[in-house]
Amino acid sequence: MRIIVEAGGTKCKWGLISNEIVIMETLGFNPNSSPASDLSAMCASILPETANPIDSIIYYGAGCSSAANKKIVSDALSNAFGCNNIRVFSDLEGAAIALYGNQPGIAAILGTGAAAGYYNGKEIEHMAPSLGYLLGDEGSGAYIGKTLIAKAIRGELSQDLCRKFFEFAQASPAELIKNVYSANPANSYLAGFVPFANANIAHPEIASLITEAFALFHQKHIEPLNTGNLPIGFVGGVAWQFDKQLQEFYAQRGIQVTILKDAFDNLCKLL
Repeated sequence: MRIIVEAGGTKCKWGLISNEIVIMETLGFNPNSSPASDLSAMCASILPETANPIDSIIYYGAGCSSAANKKIVSDALSNAFGCNNIRVFSDLEGAAIALYGNQPGIAAILGTGAAAGYYNGKEIEHMAPSLGYLLGDEGSGAYIGKTLIAKAIRGELSQDLCRKFFEFAQASPAELIKNVYSANPANSYLAGFVPFANANIAHPEIASLITEAFALFHQKHIEPLNTGNLPIGFVGGVAWQFDKQLQEFYAQRGIQVTILKDAFDNLCKLL
């Protein structure tokens, strides 16, 4: 049996591959914001489904750009499944492979977090620092969530929209602030407000907020890559939910983009 994993900040998809593919989902994992014990617990929930010995594991995950974080993930998987043939890649590498295979292009992620890089057909050759949800991740679900919360608490949204927002949040301003700073992981909590933005995208204030978030993402993550005529592709739930706004943003710049909800299906096809 082989295992392939696509791990984001909000959820992980596991493909258990033998004669057929069994797909399972767990909570998300990022070694920058969650302890390795969280990943071990997820592996334990998958383990009963792995009746046959595990021959290999390929893991594409958020926060797995550094060698240190790749080792954290590899050790947790090895200890859980007793497998030594483990390869760990960043989620951006997974997105690039799913989008382009062995062709070059600009791969971008807009999900709970955000990232973009130049893929030369074999590896990510250059990427703009994403900095995580506290310092960056412009355009991500976490960014949209914290922007909405801040605007609502400061009264920067219209009265009707504010009312709807606090009804959705089921929390007072003070409770919202407490929730943000006590949530574990906080980025997933913040991204939990994306459905509110999606449900109210017809409201001009929300439409403007999303467009501004995408403009910031482009400025901070895409422009530094000097894209030239390379294709640009997106993977992630935020890109997928706001595909119309994202397509329009780039169409105004004469750029056609590809959008995938996730990389999982394409990565499985390439095995």
